[in-house]
Amino acid sequence: MHVHVKKTPRGISLGVTGAFIAEPLEIRFPEEVWETFPWKEAMLHELAYFMTLVTPLILRHHRVGYETPKPRFYDFYNTCFESAIPNMVDPIPHEDSDDVLMRFRSISRTFTGPPQAAQMEQLDSWDPGSVVLPFSFGKDSLLSLATLRELGYEVILVNIDERVLPRGVAIREGLKKRLRQDHGLSCHLVENEIQLLSDWQVLEMPETRLHQVHVYFVYLFAMLPFCTHFRAPLIIFNNERHHSLSYVNREGYILEHKLMQSRQMTEELARKAGEFSGGQVAAANLIGAMGDFAIHRILHEEFPDLAQYRVSCHMEMSDHERWCHDCTNCAHAFLFFLASGQDPFDAGFEESMLTEEKKKHLSLFKEPVHPEDEYTRFLADEEALAFYMASKKGASGPLVDLFKRDFLKETEKGLGRLKKRVFTLHEKPGKEPVVQEAHSLYETFLKSYRIS
Repeated sequence: MHVHVKKTPRGISLGVTGAFIAEPLEIRFPEEVWETFPWKEAMLHELAYFMTLVTPLILRHHRVGYETPKPRFYDFYNTCFESAIPNMVDPIPHEDSDDVLMRFRSISRTFTGPPQAAQMEQLDSWDPGSVVLPFSFGKDSLLSLATLRELGYEVILVNIDERVLPRGVAIREGLKKRLRQDHGLSCHLVENEIQLLSDWQVLEMPETRLHQVHVYFVYLFAMLPFCTHFRAPLIIFNNERHHSLSYVNREGYILEHKLMQSRQMTEELARKAGEFSGGQVAAANLIGAMGDFAIHRILHEEFPDLAQYRVSCHMEMSDHERWCHDCTNCAHAFLFFLASGQDPFDAGFEESMLTEEKKKHLSLFKEPVHPEDEYTRFLADEEALAFYMASKKGASGPLVDLFKRDFLKETEKGLGRLKKRVFTLHEKPGKEPVVQEAHSLYETFLKSYRIS
């Protein structure tokens, strides 16, 4: 397999030849943004590798030749992938972590030369009041947007269309128009056709999640042209605390629940932003110290004008308009709305998430839980508190009845502990002023939730 690469007027084009042939596919930026980006060649070397990182693995090809020098962060990409394998394998019964790791390490990769590590040229006129925000219309990016606006920052929103979710794209296009009309906020678009080269559905192979790791590298590198064009020196990532908690997967591996969305990985990506840009661009996370319930409450109770745009799950396999009604995200949102005294049907839900068949999406009802599984225990605490609050507000349904029967007394006894655990900032703010300002704002909200 050979990976062919070239620059285009709006970005980068990759094609694959050999036993598997793919026509050139592009990652496209707004023309004016790409035209002014000074580090095109360096970015090309990185994207050519990590955008096709898992293509030969999914297709079971053992040799890959690249038309580019070895990427500067080659070891970083491979380490991330290897570390994340148990995360990706966990939901796919036919995949095995050891087998995937062995096949990945057996791939022979050749490049045209060693890494090009020249320092990026220094630019002037950076604006410390501007930030770039990868924006999906999920609760995390919406809360980051609301926070940044509250603190007086100019926010450059960037949405990435990975070209495999047409229904989700259509929904977000409608939301973009409303956001611009209602708030004067424009959302820039990056079209990532190259994602198709690593998508199991497009490659017509058995279902896998091996394509998910490099998406987080895209979130970093696709933001850099916007940073230089708008002279915004900071990228804001959005990863919740519970992704960093230890989790025991079906094969017995103990690891961070979502390695690529963890606090550790945010810090690693921030370091790479600094290294690639010669210290001119940094990255940070505003919401990473909080869990799901805390983020939901702050967004919907303190910033309802932006919360109304929320879309939080995969709509391609659903007949519903806004929520798929068949995932943990939907189960949590439905429950958290009720706990806050809000009607989830006003937020677009079309059926209850408190019926018996939805029980599988909630950690509270999962047994047994491994003693080192902090992730499942934390989610169960969030859910227990939310069920308690919802039941006090008159919520009903089979899962509410089950909660009252099996968990109500224990929850009442530990109510203070639960509130403190759920509505708390779980880490100190980083050195960036915007993070410190955001944490001060969040602490004000969370303190009121703990005593109410």
